[in-house]
Amino acid sequence: MIKKAIKIKKDLEFDDSVELDWFDMQKPNLSAITKKGIEFIVKVKYTHLHEDDILVCEDSYKIKISKSEDRIYILKFKDHINFAKIAYEIGNRHQPICIEDYKITILEDISTADIIRTCQQIDNIEVKKYKGIFKPNGNAHHKH
Repeated sequence: MIKKAIKIKKDLEFDDSVELDWFDMQKPNLSAITKKGIEFIVKVKYTHLHEDDILVCEDSYKIKISKSEDRIYILKFKDHINFAKIAYEIGNRHQPICIEDYKITILEDISTADIIRTCQQIDNIEVKKYKGIFKPNGNAHHKH
């Protein structure tokens, strides 16, 4: 039987947990399977889930949200022109991004695969693929 989460709470004891990646935590219609093998759907009006949220189901079963590692790319730049051009291109795709001094972190995504390939061909850009926790700047991936 599929459980239906109807509330999101904080700081409660929980019965089970689930690890979600960044994209899953942004979905308005989420279905997933907990660590104990319980299938659930979220039927709550929310903007996105956060780590340590507790989903409360109709039958009072409580599921804790944990953040899983994402597949990310870290791009390190040696010049400001390439840095600006690539940041602009990623922004034009409306993709979440973390911008630091001459460094951009993005999620692995089909919509940015061509940008990654381009960066890999430019000597002044170091491209590395990692698994890690993605933390975009500001209100990334917002609705217009």
